Amino acid sequence: MTWIFSDVAVDVTIYVDGQSFLLHKFPLVSRSGKIWKMVVESREPDLSRLELHEVPGGAEAFELAAKFCYGTNFEIMASNVAQLRCIAEYLEMTEQYQERNLIVRAEAFLNEVVFQSLEKSLEVLSSSNDLSPIVDEVGIVNRCIDAIVINASKEQLVSGLAHLECDSRSGKLMMHCQDWWVEDLSVLKIDLYRRVIAAMRRAGDYVYS
Repeated sequence: MTWIFSDVAVDVTIYVDGQSFLLHKFPLVSRSGKIWKMVVESREPDLSRLELHEVPGGAEAFELAAKFCYGTNFEIMASNVAQLRCIAEYLEMTEQYQERNLIVRAEAFLNEVVFQSLEKSLEVLSSSNDLSPIVDEVGIVNRCIDAIVINASKEQLVSGLAHLECDSRSGKLMMHCQDWWVEDLSVLKIDLYRRVIAAMRRAGDYVYS
């Protein structure tokens, strides 16, 4: 049983994956379209219990979303942004209900931080394994793969330039590059690994067999 705030009497208990959350309707319905609809459409005049099923990220993700509804500060990071983006989609946390809602906040972090970095894109992609199918539906997987290809291309160019050597016999510049990115991709499950490799092939930046 989890309390987000304990100093005010709760008026709803929400169950997620067998875990109960003692909460208040107002902060939830002001940001979550899904919970707003469940409350409005309920036939119970004093609804005090809600059950959420197939929640992406489970109770852990829901707790973060609930804290966001209450205005509790927490850091959006590469390790939790996929989870937050998926739970926000599930809970319908759109701008229709509140400005700067969780979908917009998570998207901003993805675009401004994650997709600018090969390492962070890999971290987010590797953390998305247990968030299907919604993680694909919101485009995180494809966008991470695109970002990995783009950023790997940039880093390969920098690495290649750093390994330029002059052949003493011919006087020509020679480039010596190693497939450094293979080890980085090893953190991915095999299906995602194959999708990244396929995207690299299509981009024409690598030859891999």
